[in-house]
Amino acid sequence: MNRLRLVALVPAAALVVAACDAPPAPVGAAPDASPSAAAPAQPQPVDATPHSVDAPPQASAPAAAASAGAPAATDAAGGGASTDAGRKREDAGAATAARDAGTPVGDAAARDAGGGRAEAPAATSAPAPGTAAPPAVPPAEAGSADAVAAEVDAIFVGKKTYSARFKQEHTQKVSGAVKKQSGALSVQKPDRISFRYDPPNQNRIVSDGVSLKVYVAEDRQMFVTPVQNSEYPGALSFLMGHGLRPSFTFTFNEKAKFEGGPVLVGKPRAPTPHYEFVMFYIDKALLAKKDPGVVRRVLIVDAQGNRNRFDFENASQPASIDPAEFQFTAPPGTDVKQN
Repeated sequence: MNRLRLVALVPAAALVVAACDAPPAPVGAAPDASPSAAAPAQPQPVDATPHSVDAPPQASAPAAAASAGAPAATDAAGGGASTDAGRKREDAGAATAARDAGTPVGDAAARDAGGGRAEAPAATSAPAPGTAAPPAVPPAEAGSADAVAAEVDAIFVGKKTYSARFKQEHTQKVSGAVKKQSGALSVQKPDRISFRYDPPNQNRIVSDGVSLKVYVAEDRQMFVTPVQNSEYPGALSFLMGHGLRPSFTFTFNEKAKFEGGPVLVGKPRAPTPHYEFVMFYIDKALLAKKDPGVVRRVLIVDAQGNRNRFDFENASQPASIDPAEFQFTAPPGTDVKQN
């Protein structure tokens, strides 16, 4: 199987994603400089199809990410996770990805974070098998990145649903290949999630709260894994009932260029093979309004330096979501693989 065609459907280390179409040429500008980049990038205007560059965070950003180099074509983020974890991901078919599309970037420095005060709720689900339980969450210092994360969590406390449009862009570090797509995201706590991609793409990613299904339409294959073994419960923890603070410790990416407000670099409290760190792009104005669109972008960087970005638009917390949205049955003749 051509691994270069596997890296853009669901970023979950336990999932195997089947082959996809040949990737488009990499974007001209590096889509996101990682914490390992050498110098800050220049600000660029926001547009519907972002191609701007994020500069590296201050020295306090995750050290593991800084230990690996970035390829010239994309300035992809480096990863510092163990070689064993990397081999397992590869032997599993490199299920690191959901196949494609975008993210907006602008120009305000991340230092503009306000001091968050509210503490996030404790995690509501057990850790994935083989994963250590995260330590107790200490109080956040006023004005810190952890405090901003606590403010974000407070917006989602007591809310059971989330829906938004998304653009997704996956960049493979080794080849520099960039794959894009878009669609609609629906979430219902705990751990129910649905990525419904825009036509003509017929792929689906669906969790009923127990199992995550990844359907690759063009290959007539579906991969099924426990949702807790995917990266979504952590990377999207602010949506899925877990909270950012119980899942990560945070620093500001002081040099990132984002017009909305602070950029938080989240290092997982409990080691995970699914990602090295996650960056959260916070809209300062929406944070003050306690608006569910407060997290405008999530950038997931795995141990191999591959990056999976999600931009969210038109976010809301509807009163209810049709339960059928979180159910999916593959068409007859689909090859179903259990992980």
